[in-house]
Amino acid sequence: MGVTCVSQMPVAEGKSLQQTVELLTKKLEMLGAEKQGTFCVDCETYHTAASTLGSQGQAGKLMYVMHNSEYPLSCFALFENGPCLIADTNFDVLMVKLKGFFQSAKASKIETRGTRYQYCDFLVKVGTVTMGPSARGISVEIKTVATALKHG
Repeated sequence: MGVTCVSQMPVAEGKSLQQTVELLTKKLEMLGAEKQGTFCVDCETYHTAASTLGSQGQAGKLMYVMHNSEYPLSCFALFENGPCLIADTNFDVLMVKLKGFFQSAKASKIETRGTRYQYCDFLVKVGTVTMGPSARGISVEIKTVATALKHG
């Protein structure tokens, strides 16, 4: 079992977002990190439908539905102040059928895409965060990779 840290990376002074991503990936490659493909994580926000709220003025609850290319057969749903649900990818079809209870928030889909690197005992993912067509930031995920120790 490892430890994972996800962080937002500031854009380098005088550089664009894409230039900063390229700078980070070049530094990783100069350190000897090896490319291991790409990744994508997306998240869509849903809110409880107005018809399900008992009284006026009552705040609706949010639910975040996520997909991760590291887990292609799974879908994750995180309820506001509540449990996390792990389901298969057909969960999206269920959400369409539950539109009377949960509605997709407009322009709420956020996505992170980027490159995976292996550096020593670490998996490093550098990605561009987008919301709709516009880039919003840079994410860096660093995860320790469990290695088996051989006892002689």
